[in-house]
Amino acid sequence: MPEKNVVSWTGIIDGYIRNNKYRKGLSLFQRMVVCEGIKPTEITILAILPAISNMGELKFCSLIHGYAKKRGFNAFDIRVANSIIDCYSKCGCIASALKFFEDISVERKNLVSWTSIISGFAMHGMWKEAVEYFERMEKAGLKPNRVTFLSVLNACSHGGLVDEGLRCFYEMVNEHGILPDIKHYGCVVDMLGRTGRLEEAEKMALEIPSEIVNVVIWRTLLGACSFHGNVEMGERVTRKIMEMERGYGGDYVLMYNIFAGAGRYEDAERLRKLMNKRNAFKLPGNSLV
Repeated sequence: MPEKNVVSWTGIIDGYIRNNKYRKGLSLFQRMVVCEGIKPTEITILAILPAISNMGELKFCSLIHGYAKKRGFNAFDIRVANSIIDCYSKCGCIASALKFFEDISVERKNLVSWTSIISGFAMHGMWKEAVEYFERMEKAGLKPNRVTFLSVLNACSHGGLVDEGLRCFYEMVNEHGILPDIKHYGCVVDMLGRTGRLEEAEKMALEIPSEIVNVVIWRTLLGACSFHGNVEMGERVTRKIMEMERGYGGDYVLMYNIFAGAGRYEDAERLRKLMNKRNAFKLPGNSLV
């Protein structure tokens, strides 16, 4: 192009980032600002922040935050502010995300602002804080959506906050009329399974509509059966899995371990032979070290 403006640059930067070429997108952003002297708009900032998040580049997140503040983007465009909260969280600095969130006035915070910080808490293992801010959000008069509920359920699942998680799930369904999708159900099954409430987890899995249920739900429950040594339920769950998919060796190995842990070595060996007969495969683990 004989002449390139901020729209041209933003378009090509966004194209690279949408195609997961984050470093190339960031390199072009730096070239645009430093070499060409073109000032990014708030749209450019919104385009570059996902690249920084995916690379975990906290330094660049801080630089963009400072630039957006200097240009006044943070003050008049809540989308930029929300993206910075999310970016700080994904770059591993929940303290900066929280500080920036608290600096935004209550009047300006929208549902995305609250969902971003709640998701950040869940990501960083701050489960009680996630539930606390969810309750604060509701008191502020904002109605949560399915993404907000998924963030809270994820936090409750990993934090063992079963009662809080179930309350949120049934509030989502009964009070807000939001139909749960497979991710919501998965969080609840995982949450119940982690804490040993296997019968409730199995009941929840059986209640999932047939058009959305998938094998991952049952594998999650099988993992819980293995952890808690529930052989009888493990067998039922394995049969469910085999009805849906027979070629993944990890399912056989997990049930083999359940049998072996209970001293049922003949059943374990029978399952191993069945795995070989069906040519089921299991990808070996590997290390990045």
